[in-house]
Amino acid sequence: MKGTERKYRGGGFTLVEVVITAFILAILLIGIGFFFTNILKQSDIVDDRTQAMEIARQGLEEIMSLDVASMPLGLTTPDSVGRFERLFDISMYDVLYPNARHVQCIVNWTGASGAETFTFSTIF
Repeated sequence: MKGTERKYRGGGFTLVEVVITAFILAILLIGIGFFFTNILKQSDIVDDRTQAMEIARQGLEEIMSLDVASMPLGLTTPDSVGRFERLFDISMYDVLYPNARHVQCIVNWTGASGAETFTFSTIF
């Protein structure tokens, strides 16, 4: 029976090695998943802020077409621009310049990181 005996040479992986490798691979994939999720969230935040800045800039351009002396003081009624809300806060600039106005364009929205606000201001 000497000629019919076969010896196992250990050419494969053991179950323990496969489980450990799968566990390490799972940890790496979870880390990569969190990384890409965070990148997408940050991209959404930057996109929202860029869009809010453009809405505020457009709002100030609209205000520039009005007569400065006839601008009502205080907060205006908010108007919706998509999922953004824009309003203006108009106040006196200085008693030495009674016709000058300090104008703030305030844009509010709820984005990936919660409620956010962006404000542009200028003097007319």
